[in-house]
Amino acid sequence: MATTATRRYTVSWNGEPRTLELPADRLAAELRFKDLPPLDDPAGAILRALETPIGAPPLRSLVKPGARVAILVGDRMTDRMIGSRDHLAFPILDHLNRLGVRDEDVTIVYACGMHAHAHARDRLGPEVLGRVRFVEHEATDESQLAYVGATSRGTPVWVNRVVAEADVRIGIGEVSPVGPAGWCGGGKIILPGVAGRDTIEHNHRMVISPEVRVGAINRNPVRLDIEEAADLAKLDLKLDVLVNSDERIVAVYCGDFRKEWRTALALAKDIWTTPMEPTDIAVVYPGDTRERGLGGPIYLQLPAADAMTKPDGAIVLTLSAANGWGGDPAAGDRHGPNQEMFALSSQEMARRMVRAQGNVRSLHIAYMGKVVVERKPVFLHCDGYGDAEARALGFAGALRSLEDALAAATERVGRRDATISAAFPRGIQWRMIPRVPD
Repeated sequence: MATTATRRYTVSWNGEPRTLELPADRLAAELRFKDLPPLDDPAGAILRALETPIGAPPLRSLVKPGARVAILVGDRMTDRMIGSRDHLAFPILDHLNRLGVRDEDVTIVYACGMHAHAHARDRLGPEVLGRVRFVEHEATDESQLAYVGATSRGTPVWVNRVVAEADVRIGIGEVSPVGPAGWCGGGKIILPGVAGRDTIEHNHRMVISPEVRVGAINRNPVRLDIEEAADLAKLDLKLDVLVNSDERIVAVYCGDFRKEWRTALALAKDIWTTPMEPTDIAVVYPGDTRERGLGGPIYLQLPAADAMTKPDGAIVLTLSAANGWGGDPAAGDRHGPNQEMFALSSQEMARRMVRAQGNVRSLHIAYMGKVVVERKPVFLHCDGYGDAEARALGFAGALRSLEDALAAATERVGRRDATISAAFPRGIQWRMIPRVPD
């Protein structure tokens, strides 16, 4: 009797290696990460980008001695990207010094939006923190905020007062896929980065729009609203980097926050997205850093799996879920939605967002995943949830083996030869998405 050929994937499963298999003859597509070599001289690339920006005047024409400079650092910037000697912070500070700007006139603002920021200082390191003033943005502290106007979508824009009162505002970020805004980078350093809670929540409610889809930007009201907010905050210069799987810089872009970001997107899509035709079934593993909790994959993996599948397709989410929902219950919903929130219908989530009942940031994360499980059957292959518990959250069921979960998805789509697409990322690659038209 012939043995069916399989494609094998070795993954971390509750801290232990496990091999998962898919039938090779049905596998039509796999999400792939394009790992590029790091720049030989990132500091030199940063300086060149600052002095030859895209669609904006060079830094030397923006600053003068005595100018108050705010440098906004996104919370996706790790210590490897921002704090090491030849990366980002040091070249920028040294260049400002050469242009006559003293360290005491520079403030680094940790642009964390409504995220927690327990490791902010570690990311920058003692040498950077010893040179300049450092402010951790707190979106809920109204004494930190200044009002700068309203967007055409009616979002009132409060931003960190240090940013509003600076003479020059420089943002530093990274371009990679994200939830409702489509991609990180560009104007996101302002909203949600240094915006007030009311501003962030008004923007996040737009997740309800059907134009908000994974990877979407051009008609995406969340992204367009963000860019208007960045205009109001007068973001002078934005520097965005692309990184490889080791979080080493592979490309640097700088300039007008719209133009440099859209220029960077061409290579970012080459790195992070895979061209593919939708398949009948998507099998998605959330990555070795996120497989122990069900709460992590709902924000990006489920919307990505939705885009990977046909309208009548099905999804298999494979993960240990050994910690159940995951997260830190003591931290409340600051780190994202809890299980009780995800048990709500998307309609109820929308109602609560509109009425500002609860944490809108967490609700909009939950909403991104819930609309998927309401639209398509999503089967869990996991250890941490029983079938009844999974169904109570809206999933189509929970099974103990990938083979059984795939069989259930195949039965649901009604085609024994149903095509399969797969995503088995490692490390930061969990943000991979299919390439989508926009």
